[in-house]
Amino acid sequence: PNKIVNISNGGYFIRPYVHQEYIHSMNDGSILTKEKLHEQLIELKSIDKQWNQSVYISSSGGSGGKRLFFATDIKQNLLQRQILVDMMLEQNIISHNDICLNLFHSNNIYRSFEIFNDFCSMANCTTLPMGDDANDEDILKIIEYFKPNILMGPPYRLMQLAFFIEKQSKKEIKFEKIYFACESLDENKQRFFKRIFHCSLYIGFYGSAEVGVFACQLPKYSSTKIYLYPKELVHIEIINSKIIVTNLIRKRNQLIRFDTGDLGQFISNNKHDKYGLIEIFHSERLIMIQNETLSKSDIEEIMKHMDLIEWQLIIDCISHTKNNQILLLFKYVKSELISN
Repeated sequence: PNKIVNISNGGYFIRPYVHQEYIHSMNDGSILTKEKLHEQLIELKSIDKQWNQSVYISSSGGSGGKRLFFATDIKQNLLQRQILVDMMLEQNIISHNDICLNLFHSNNIYRSFEIFNDFCSMANCTTLPMGDDANDEDILKIIEYFKPNILMGPPYRLMQLAFFIEKQSKKEIKFEKIYFACESLDENKQRFFKRIFHCSLYIGFYGSAEVGVFACQLPKYSSTKIYLYPKELVHIEIINSKIIVTNLIRKRNQLIRFDTGDLGQFISNNKHDKYGLIEIFHSERLIMIQNETLSKSDIEEIMKHMDLIEWQLIIDCISHTKNNQILLLFKYVKSELISN
């Protein structure tokens, strides 16, 4: 039989009764990297015939790393979302009066679109599930008809909508809040959104396919990199500035001391024992190109000095060449190209 262990931290039980054979353990004080997680899941697939049954599947790897399909318990996944929504309601991040336009991505087992629909349903507020592939003209019609007060989506898709609306000679569009995730929202985009959407309140959400969404920003921390998280949901450590996360809710394929690939620090939060504050400096996540890697944060730092409001790095493999040549294509929009 599998050995059953209790995993504790200073007498506080993080999660009892975990199958040690299937998971990374804290016994040796090691950190679970994404590479180790890949190996762990491959091994699990070979020894557990039910590895793909009654599970919630999400996909990671969109930032350029090796793609990973991560499975967790369906009910525990919903519980995690409910805990985060309870915090959002308590902290006035969302309310039942809100009407939310959802432009997140939904294809190819990526879950952001579904996640934010769930957040709205759990908060008992209206969601308009258009998705990132919706036509901008159709989106504008929905905006004019339903009058949503919250716009949700990845910054690149919100930029596309903003460019479209800027060209229209219709009445101005107003949003009270913008919810974003999947990528950072820099100052250039914030200024542009303020002019087009007449909105200056930006609420970021933080997480990953493996850990799930576990933190978001308070309105007073809008335009910063400070996030609030429920302590009953995750246990966070900062080791050499690295953000190390243990999920306290998900028992199936539980993540213990998982390296998120980001750097950050704790922020004092004396007002709330149940919530913690963390500031995220930047990402150390790597873009993998064959056997070589590029640092996302290094690329982003260079772009900051080039006065670009939107840029995209496209990585493609030219299969018909002898050595499967890699093509890097860079597209950008400069600030000076956008009217004031």
